[in-house]
Amino acid sequence: MKHCIICLQELELFQGLKRDQITNLCHCTLRKRLSKGNYLFRQGEKTSTIYLIKSGKLKLAQTTEDGNETILDVCGPGEVLGELSLYQEQHQHSNAIAMEEVCICCFSKLQFEELIKQDPSFAMRIIGYLGQKRYDTMLNSGKETGLNVKERLLRLFYRFAEQYGRKTPTSTLIDLKITQQELADMIGCSRVMVIQALKELKAANIIDLENRYYVLKNDPCISAHTFN
Repeated sequence: MKHCIICLQELELFQGLKRDQITNLCHCTLRKRLSKGNYLFRQGEKTSTIYLIKSGKLKLAQTTEDGNETILDVCGPGEVLGELSLYQEQHQHSNAIAMEEVCICCFSKLQFEELIKQDPSFAMRIIGYLGQKRYDTMLNSGKETGLNVKERLLRLFYRFAEQYGRKTPTSTLIDLKITQQELADMIGCSRVMVIQALKELKAANIIDLENRYYVLKNDPCISAHTFN
């Protein structure tokens, strides 16, 4: 229980709530573990559940009518999924698939509604959280405009390094096993184009691959700010 409380208090969404409110929330929380390849939810399913990722990573992927998969995002610890169901019952617009073992806390819409009754300011916190999430999505989409495949791929690596990076004296190891096809899906190009871009980035000593993990080299001439 203590670990659950600390976990929730660290999230911006829950900051400011009283300890007894968070304790009550923890008492009603359903915890779920998923093995690699298992689905948290499937595209088209109705949901009234909000999910908090405690550990592990999930990929959000849309399946088109012809069966092709497009990866929308990779989500990790501290991220919240299904928050739009706070306003109305939603059909999931994507599949959520475990990329490794994942531990998740599940909350019902009713639990959040009860919190809002107890503390109306919590509603404003939720609105602010959703607004910021939408703004960040729009901002990142806008930054992709006009970039070539290599630039989009490098931007993606910098984002992964910020979210899942482990620093070493000379590089940042991205703690995320992701395939070339998944990279291609995320930046909207073919696998062949990603392979060529990876070769160019490796030849320029910007990235490397160690035991299936991508490594972003430290280079004072190249930084995330280059693409801001």
